[in-house]
Amino acid sequence: MQREAERVEAAFVTECLSDGVSTHRVGSGVAAAAGGDPRHFWTRAFGFDARLTDDEFAGILDFYRGGSALLQLPPWALPPSWHEFRRDLTETTPWLKLGGPIEAIRHSDDTAFSITEIGTGQAHDWASVVAQGFGIAGHLEPVLARSVGRPHARHFVAWDGATAVGAACLYQRGELGYLTTTATLASHRDRGIQSALISRRAKEAAAAGCARLVAETGKPTRDGKNSSFNNLTRAGLEPLYERRNWLLQSDSR
Repeated sequence: MQREAERVEAAFVTECLSDGVSTHRVGSGVAAAAGGDPRHFWTRAFGFDARLTDDEFAGILDFYRGGSALLQLPPWALPPSWHEFRRDLTETTPWLKLGGPIEAIRHSDDTAFSITEIGTGQAHDWASVVAQGFGIAGHLEPVLARSVGRPHARHFVAWDGATAVGAACLYQRGELGYLTTTATLASHRDRGIQSALISRRAKEAAAAGCARLVAETGKPTRDGKNSSFNNLTRAGLEPLYERRNWLLQSDSR
């Protein structure tokens, strides 16, 4: 499931965010770049299910030449000359990949907000929540909105009346369901929305024939604070592996 988790993430970005996010396939993974993305949500290299060659890794650095990006490397992906390459990189907070069998999911629908699956007519409601929740530039909203209606992707919104306050996506590849792009407005956090969105997507994934679910989030700090991690593990997903993050700065190339 570990390497499946990398492949499905690369497929999601390549297929669903290609209209606005530049992508360059490298080995089994992808290097992606988006304008107005200072926190590197979609300006990063990831999705590697096999070891990178030195030439492949050098190609990633060339793709980002003159800019900055996050390089996300699972343990098995490090190239032979990694110790030389890492001199130009700064390690940042790692992410965790999580996953598990779909029958292990513990459902939680304890929220006062309705959740609906949306189509293209409500794409901008969905994208607005993601943009605000992630704290990204407004001009990325149309890129996100255009992911609605793409094959294999299903989008869900939590509503407070007529106002979208939570958003999430389920992307499916065969029997694997990928829980991604989840956000809640700051005004509505800690009110059960993310847990309810996990539960709704898990139910939909099971009905669509998924046998496994995967997701990712930041590694909790030493004091254990990471609400996304807590929600995912409470729902039954377990950590699969740690993916270390390396920042490539423009002045390092």
